[in-house]
Amino acid sequence: MRKLLLLCAPLALAQAEFLHVTMAVDKMDCATCVKSMEMGLRKIRGVEKVAVDPAVGVNFSLQPGNKVTLEQLRDAIKGIGFRPGDATVIVKGKPVTQDGRWRFEIDGINKIYNLSTRHDHVILGLQSKNAAGVKVSAVTSPPPDPQTVPILDVTAIIP
Repeated sequence: MRKLLLLCAPLALAQAEFLHVTMAVDKMDCATCVKSMEMGLRKIRGVEKVAVDPAVGVNFSLQPGNKVTLEQLRDAIKGIGFRPGDATVIVKGKPVTQDGRWRFEIDGINKIYNLSTRHDHVILGLQSKNAAGVKVSAVTSPPPDPQTVPILDVTAIIP
């Protein structure tokens, strides 16, 4: 019984979370815009570092064990007066199949994303990994409405 508990312990401790997010922001083109964006976004709990570049958007480095969601980041950007766009993310979670579709569970924030990819080797790699703690690099767009399940377009599995 003790062996079983010890074997399960690492799985229970495995955090699922966004690790890094780069989000495009429309019409952010002046020094004052950049400064107000940096000041406003640093206040989000779980954000370790924010770097704002009008040409790239906002780079978020997130603290280990954070509970930050993309919706929180997008809402914060909207609250400052800008429109968020696509996000390139590094996220840790668990790939699962449900109703014949690949999904990605992010348990730490209770979110599920539909998975898509343009690369066969990524699908094969995900099929071989059905445990929590899989890191992927992906691109995601803001969903058209809050009821729509967002999509992670996986570009790579990170070892």
